[in-house]
Formats: sequence, C-alpha cells, structure tokens
Amino acid sequence: MHDLIAAAQASFAASVPPTAIILGAMAAVMMAALLRGFTGFGFGLAAVPLMGLLMAPAKAVPVAVLLQLLSGANDLRRNRHDCHWPSLRWLIVGAVIGSPLGVLMLSVTPAPVARIVIAALITGAVLMLGRGFAVATVPSPLVTTGVGLIAGLFNGMAGIPGPPAVVYYMSGPFRAVVARASMLVLFFATAIAAFVSETAVGLVGAQVLWLAAIGLPVMLLGTMIGEFGFRRGSDRLHRQVSITCLGLIALGSAIKGFSGLM
Repeated sequence: MHDLIAAAQASFAASVPPTAIILGAMAAVMMAALLRGFTGFGFGLAAVPLMGLLMAPAKAVPVAVLLQLLSGANDLRRNRHDCHWPSLRWLIVGAVIGSPLGVLMLSVTPAPVARIVIAALITGAVLMLGRGFAVATVPSPLVTTGVGLIAGLFNGMAGIPGPPAVVYYMSGPFRAVVARASMLVLFFATAIAAFVSETAVGLVGAQVLWLAAIGLPVMLLGTMIGEFGFRRGSDRLHRQVSITCLGLIALGSAIKGFSGLM
C-alpha cells in the first residue's frame, strides 16, 4: 500500500512543471495576453517564442493553443454581438480548407523557405496598410473565403493564421471593436482545429495541461487589462499598434527563416 502511495506521489510530482518554468511561463502568458487583449491577435506569436526560452517548442505550442481555446469560449460569449458574422463565417470556411493544404505544402517546402515567403507577403501587406490602403465595402464571400484560405495556408505552413485576417479587417470598413471581436472568435476556431491535431499526435501531456490550467487565470487577467486599454484608446491607435505588430511578425518570421537556412 505504501509503495502504491509513493508511486502515485512520484507520478504526480513528475507531472508538475518546475517552479522556475511555471513562473517564467506565466510571465510570458501575461505579456502575450496584454497584446491579445488590446489588438485581438498575437497571443501565440508572442507567447510561444517567450515560453520557448524555457521549454521545447513541442510543449510551448500546445500550451499556447490550449490557452487560446480555453479563453476563446469566454471571448465568444463576450464578443459575439460585436463580431461581423457575415465575413467571419466565410473566413472560418476558408481557414478550415486552407489549413490542411498548408500542412501539405509544408511537407514539400522547407519550413525556412515557407517562413521567408510568408515574411515577404506580410511585409507587402504592412507597406500597403501603412500607405493607407483601404476598401470602401465589405469584400464578397468569395474574396473573404480566399482570405480565410490564405490564413489557413499560413496556419498549416508556419502556425501563424493571424496576418491575413488582420489585413482583411484593418483595410475593410470595420470599426476597431468589430475587427478585434471578429479576430478573437476566428482564432478561437483555429485553436480548436490545432488542439485536435496536437492531441491526435500526442503533444498534449500532463505538463501541458498543468501549465494551461495555471496560466488560464493569468491569461484572462492580461486580456482584461489589454481590453481596458483598447476601450480607452482610439481606432487610430489600434490600427497603428496592429500594423506595428504585423511588422514585427514579418521580421521574426524572416529571421527564423534565414537562420534555418544557415
């Protein structure tokens, strides 16, 4: 009996991450959640590299995805009335189609090359938005599905579905509150798909579940603070921060791509 209890205690202790990793991961989650709360995107792009300083990417990515999935249910409840559902539903359709195609392309295209191509496309989008590119009307369902398809390709090839959706909502006739709400719900949908895939290949272990459980209150708090800043800011500020974040994403993707070729 004592042996069974000792074995259970040892198994439990092994499943709990070390304190240093927990504290570091929570700091990363808080910083990424602040960005997400303000812009509506960027959590995984900020959290994964920061947590990757403390743990393997195969663990950091599922933690970030699970946190987005868990908090996404709350996002859906709070933001469903602000979303632009006519565009959102077609973006989701396109992303669902594009994600497996992106994985297929990744299987025949070296990951560094894919990241460099994506960085070039994002850079072009940043330049267009910076010069004031905008469309006066909501794009058609066909165009919107195409944007979702590109987001899915980005997701499958590099795990970054955000940039096409950000460009879509930043250049369209959408208020900042609508753009932010729509992106939060879109990334909830992509997180569900990603989590199912990660679970199927065995990436979701005990430590991932522990870190997600501990990190969820931190993420909700950070998102709340970021949202508070968003509500007190202007559409112009939201646009400027979003474009800046896109530029940083492009830079990070390019650096990672070129470093992978060396």
